[in-house]
Amino acid sequence: MTRALLVGAASAALLLALTGCGGDGDEAGAEQLRAYRVALEPVVAEVTAVEAEVVERAVGSTGVATAANLDAVYRDVRPRLLEALVELDRIAPPGRVADVHEAVRRLIVLRLDAYARVMTGYASGDESLYAGAEDLLRRANALIPEINARLCEVDVALGDRDNCRLVG
Repeated sequence: MTRALLVGAASAALLLALTGCGGDGDEAGAEQLRAYRVALEPVVAEVTAVEAEVVERAVGSTGVATAANLDAVYRDVRPRLLEALVELDRIAPPGRVADVHEAVRRLIVLRLDAYARVMTGYASGDESLYAGAEDLLRRANALIPEINARLCEVDVALGDRDNCRLVG
């Protein structure tokens, strides 16, 4: 088989696995999956934009983030991340992608919790909270490869092989 046929066969098999059992519901399942991916995209874009802003503003060219810088940035971006969580919770995922939906939710919640710890630690002068915040951020970031792999699987199954839209 040629590579194109193998990719096509793999995509069709993945689409069937993601959308259901086969038969007349395949097209409906694919449309549900496509609608879900379209609805999820603004959430993914916002989570990625928030993280990029945190890195740009808190770390910047120095390569070092201070508690004061993080506190200021987190106060600005936390409402956006909360709104992304609200938007995510308004989306009903098809059963076959409930795992990626929950992983995106965990990532957002972990980041929100980390932001809150840093802000509390900075306001109170309790630097012991920073280690916990760093652990939460590590756990959130550890979810990214899993989320991105699943989002790419969905995109490929939907025929969007060249443009996997990923979370950061």
